Amino acid sequence: MTRFLFIRRIMALAQRINRWGYVFVLVACMLLTSTWLTSCAIPITYHDAATYKNLTDLKAEAVMLVETFDTKPFAGNEAAITDITLKFRKAYEYEKGKGIANNDTLKQFDEIWKLLNEGIKDYRENGNAALGPKYFREAAVVLGQAFDIVIATENLKNKDK
Repeated sequence: MTRFLFIRRIMALAQRINRWGYVFVLVACMLLTSTWLTSCAIPITYHDAATYKNLTDLKAEAVMLVETFDTKPFAGNEAAITDITLKFRKAYEYEKGKGIANNDTLKQFDEIWKLLNEGIKDYRENGNAALGPKYFREAAVVLGQAFDIVIATENLKNKDK
């Protein structure tokens, strides 16, 4: 309330100066008010060592798993697929628990999950022979690159908590 009273006093003072002074003070007050209102609403996310570890562990396991899709039948990888799915969901829930400030990381997790899930679906439906001898090896490279983007994003976050 005192901020608005302060702004009213400045506006009254500016009216006494002249018309251009009034416009200048009006614009300055609008900028200050908008800065004050948005400063409370900008979420800051911090680097999280647990997120970094989750991402690097998931990358290694998911990429290695997808690479095996070219050589192993689906039944041979079913347990590993269940395991990576559970680990991914745990990491996703951890990120989701951080709140709205972490929405960008969640969106990136969603994109990685889509890539991984599409690969698993292709593997389940078509097997390893129907899509070509190196299809899943290339899919693993793309998956690894997606993980690299998320890991790099996590490293760019503010580390001064």
